[in-house]
Amino acid sequence: MKNYVVAIDVGSSEIKIAVGSIAEGGAINIECIVTEPCDGVTAGLISNNQTAGNALRAAREKAEKLTGIAITDAYVSISGKFVRCARYTDHVFVEDKDNCIAREDVLNLSNRMHNVKAEDNENIMDLFPICYTNDAGAEMKNPVGSYSKQLTSTYNYILCERNAEERFRRIFRDAHISIQGMFASAAVISESMITAEEKEEGVAIVDIGSEVTDVAIYRGGALCYIVSIPIGGMAINSDIHHYASQIPLPAIEKLKRIHGSALASNTTNVTINIQKGARNLMPIQSLNLAAIIEARMTDIVDYVWNEIREAGFAKRLSAGIVLTGGAANLKDVAELFQKITGVETRVACAELGLTPESLEKATSPNLTLAVSLLLHGAKKGATPVGKIQRPAEPIDDIEEKKDDQSSVVEKKPVTVAEDESNDEPDDDFVDEDGEDEDIPSESSSKRGGFWSRMKDKFRSSLDKAFQNPDVNDEDDNDDY
Repeated sequence: MKNYVVAIDVGSSEIKIAVGSIAEGGAINIECIVTEPCDGVTAGLISNNQTAGNALRAAREKAEKLTGIAITDAYVSISGKFVRCARYTDHVFVEDKDNCIAREDVLNLSNRMHNVKAEDNENIMDLFPICYTNDAGAEMKNPVGSYSKQLTSTYNYILCERNAEERFRRIFRDAHISIQGMFASAAVISESMITAEEKEEGVAIVDIGSEVTDVAIYRGGALCYIVSIPIGGMAINSDIHHYASQIPLPAIEKLKRIHGSALASNTTNVTINIQKGARNLMPIQSLNLAAIIEARMTDIVDYVWNEIREAGFAKRLSAGIVLTGGAANLKDVAELFQKITGVETRVACAELGLTPESLEKATSPNLTLAVSLLLHGAKKGATPVGKIQRPAEPIDDIEEKKDDQSSVVEKKPVTVAEDESNDEPDDDFVDEDGEDEDIPSESSSKRGGFWSRMKDKFRSSLDKAFQNPDVNDEDDNDDY
């Protein structure tokens, strides 16, 4: 029996469900990844419970059909401006008389941190230590065994607004899916693409989604900062549509992906002809397309870089900036980031923690978050799944089928009037001689109809008239 893990990424434009099984050695074998367009989510916030719920159920049906399991539980991710991080610093006095820090001191400090309360309108989703310091303020990688009168630590708290979280949970309750764990997207995105060495050196991960861009910063092996910026690739699509309104919105994404570039200086100007069915739309110049994309993508880079600077990590990213997400597929986007920030930038997709045969299923940056959530959930534990039960066939139907098979000879031949598949009108039929032919139905042959009874009476009266001639011999001029 396989140990399954189910991960569901609810995005602003589509819902992704990834199903994996835990292989030997702890690697994840991806069973399937499905996507379903979704219109009920705006910048990560559930704006329409019904449409978002319908998309979730449709995605689940696809995944169940491919895997043959019933999805009842899942790990889920949430993202939006309603998700943020906050730091809190506290300390405990070391109990040992010689001031040697023991594991109990670390646990006492952890308990104090877990007793911290969030604001009334927020829930604490997760918390973890960023660093430990001693009396002199020096950082300690592993405090156990070190000497200090007091142990101080700074924790990072991941917070989510209660209203947004409740809307999110509701669509899963309505779909009868139990949430086994909910995590901020920025807090798990690194699982499938960033090594421990990169986290130690300092790295910023930028996940450019449809309407939200998530930023996660690691330093010293710890997640130091996350932020969700409410802008993404859809803003570029809107700009293109505003410039060339004759191009349908569904075609813009394909146009951007095939002919677009984030740097106009790298673009050779050609005319791009666009067709809608048999109709030719107004063409667009590739240089103009690149200029529109570069302008909006520059805004996104500026927002991201401003967050990194304000968090104090502008000069502490030795491992550079790593881009992922749907908009990271844009040509020259990494070069634009590096040009503006001055930090080495690359585009990456899921590649860590997977079996070799699963790597081909996760080659798109658009799937990185779903795969990372799958790996993060696997560390927490397997997901309960069910079996898809096909409805049992009624006994009466089974017996009827058996009777039909055993009594084929006794079946009544189907006449033209009884053949329901005949599309021709059955009011008038002509036999081979060209005369009208009455074809009674089964019901009329049993009980007779009105015209049938009238016809019988008429024939009976005629028979009596010819069998009983007039008794009066006188000629009454009624001879025939």
